[in-house]
Amino acid sequence: LVNLADRLDVPPSRDMQQTVGAVLGELANGRRRWLLVFDNAEDENVRSLLPRLGGHTIVTSRDPAWATAGQPVEVGVFDRAESIQYLRRRDRGISAEESDRLADLIGDLPMALEILATLPDTGMPRAELLAAFDETALEEAAGNHSPNYPVIMTASLRVALERLRGESSDAADLFELFAYLGTEPVSLTLLRSGRDEQISTSLAQALRDPVRINRAVATLNRYGLAKVYLNSQRIQVPRLIRIGLRSLLPDDVRQRVRADVHGLLAAANPGPPDDLPNWELHDLLAPHVLPAGLIQADEVSARRVVLDQIRYLYLTGDYESCRSLGERAVNAWSRPPEDGGLGPDHELTLLATRELANGLRSLGEYERSRRLTHDAMARLERSPRYGPDHPYTLLMAISVGADLRIAGQYRQALQVDRRNQERHQARYGPDHPSTVFMLSNLAVNMRMTGDFEQAYQLDEQVLDKRRELFGDSHALTLLSVSNLARDLYGLGHYREALDLQSDFWAAYRERLGSRHSEVLLAARTIVIARRKCGEYADALALAEQNYHDYHARVGADHEHTLAAVMSYANALRATGRLTEARDLAVDGVGTYRRRFGGRNPLTLAAEVNLAVILRAIGDRRRARQADEQSLTALREVLGDEHPYTLCAATNLATDLALDHDTTAARSLSERTLISLRLVRGEEHPETLAAAGNLALDLQAAGEVDAAQELIDETLATLRRVLGTSHPAVLDAAGGRRAECDIEPSPT
Repeated sequence: LVNLADRLDVPPSRDMQQTVGAVLGELANGRRRWLLVFDNAEDENVRSLLPRLGGHTIVTSRDPAWATAGQPVEVGVFDRAESIQYLRRRDRGISAEESDRLADLIGDLPMALEILATLPDTGMPRAELLAAFDETALEEAAGNHSPNYPVIMTASLRVALERLRGESSDAADLFELFAYLGTEPVSLTLLRSGRDEQISTSLAQALRDPVRINRAVATLNRYGLAKVYLNSQRIQVPRLIRIGLRSLLPDDVRQRVRADVHGLLAAANPGPPDDLPNWELHDLLAPHVLPAGLIQADEVSARRVVLDQIRYLYLTGDYESCRSLGERAVNAWSRPPEDGGLGPDHELTLLATRELANGLRSLGEYERSRRLTHDAMARLERSPRYGPDHPYTLLMAISVGADLRIAGQYRQALQVDRRNQERHQARYGPDHPSTVFMLSNLAVNMRMTGDFEQAYQLDEQVLDKRRELFGDSHALTLLSVSNLARDLYGLGHYREALDLQSDFWAAYRERLGSRHSEVLLAARTIVIARRKCGEYADALALAEQNYHDYHARVGADHEHTLAAVMSYANALRATGRLTEARDLAVDGVGTYRRRFGGRNPLTLAAEVNLAVILRAIGDRRRARQADEQSLTALREVLGDEHPYTLCAATNLATDLALDHDTTAARSLSERTLISLRLVRGEEHPETLAAAGNLALDLQAAGEVDAAQELIDETLATLRRVLGTSHPAVLDAAGGRRAECDIEPSPT
């Protein structure tokens, strides 16, 4: 399906699940005729890959559970005529009688015929081939085979492997590795990376000698036991053959091969993926982690491959795979050593728990993520081996801060991250990547607490340091650019925010893929900056796409999806599509309440936006009620001077004015403007919006001269800040009150 993306002109992503989702969506749109064949489906997990609309799907499987998935057609083995025809087409020297006898011995099983049809090409006499399948050989195979694996396949493989070893021990050693490697093609580069490790001597010697290993690959190809991609130096062995191979090998050989595979994969592991210029080797390792059984490996170096893979999957945005592998590892490693685990306090267990919590948080499973992080943090802090200043504890504290921000506890998150940043600096110094990361986290907290000026200063430092450390195209550098754009937006510099994020947009998509979570967050910054710049039509089109992308990416209940919902609703309101905006915002607010609670700042910000839409529709009563409740809660949760609180106060003054409560409206507008000038600055668009509204309140109170002076001053500044043709400027000039909506930064 991933390879099909190119054929369908679907933009690729580093996240395989994202690419697959986009391909399935493209197939389901009905623009083309198609047939997908899922051959030899192992389990129910394949069901999630079946398109629901637009074409046809065939699933072949030996699992009877698939019989209920569609219209079942039972497919048996070849009939005898087909078997004979097949063998004689592949080997013109075999007689009809020999073909008939061989087909009878192996039960007309197509896969066995496929294997055996290649053996005469290797010089094996037909009489010897037939003798290999006498009753004794089949009984021997039956003693080794898997319960769900045909005995005849084991016998066929036994014959092929014996013949292969007789011709080339290097080829046989190489072939045996595939008993514990995955279905995806295996790169020779991956295998050669372990040639100097503690693996079997003969195999290590072959991997060190390009001539020997290439000759072994050619022999495998000639035997038909593997598909060899010569241009890319990759080898692929069919899954059914791999299963049979594992069941065929004696116990001592199986243990040796498994240990060799573990050694090779551990040697190929490039280490933690955070600071690597590319992730090519991690990508090559990914398909082999589970088939190789690395989670249960004896060597810590092999288990560390699993940990680095979990981290790699998280960084590339493949959160489902991160969660799946993380759960397997944490569940296995948490067990006591006598049960094959490492124990809950082992460093790999604790680090895997952190990565699992990261994946869960990114999927919107906030409570479970919080519990895992809290438990692991407590273990680290009270352990004499680790303690509060240990590097693993500092790493876990980053996750604690993230959980607090999502819960809306911004001040507590700031305290945790400030302490963590001080400990990072003391341990690593000011220029270490981990210390720089903590500076970036501090900036996130500053944004959430409303101090955008401080956030901007920190993010400038972070961007400069990351450019020095990693260069302009590193994912962390591009993240810093996006953070700086968010700061500029918060400061009211909408055009600068839009230009900065747009300039790096193509590089971000190329680096991480168009559906990576961070890329979608950057897209939302472009959406809200365009709207604030007055480019309503463009903002609406981008907002709709961003909403659908996030919905498909992480589901309807995720924080980022809900933020995209409200940005889309705000864009709909700006273009006059009020009914659609209201319906979308009502759903968004309801989901916020259910997922985050009624007093989370994200929920309250969504309430403020809904009130703006209700007021535009003419439902003043519900708008005022929503503003009163939101303002009271925001004052309690965030304080009187937070930008969200001041935004809600600006809007409540409008509710009072529309209800002709002139005195109360003027009083609230005056107090709010004083606070906005202190918190946001004299020229912030939200300050100017409140000033324009106050001018109207003064005018309604009969203070015409003061009102005119204030509106003239405000209009002059608005024109300089936003431009003469901006809709907000035209509204202010026309005597229309300004609305104040909230677009929260990501936590």
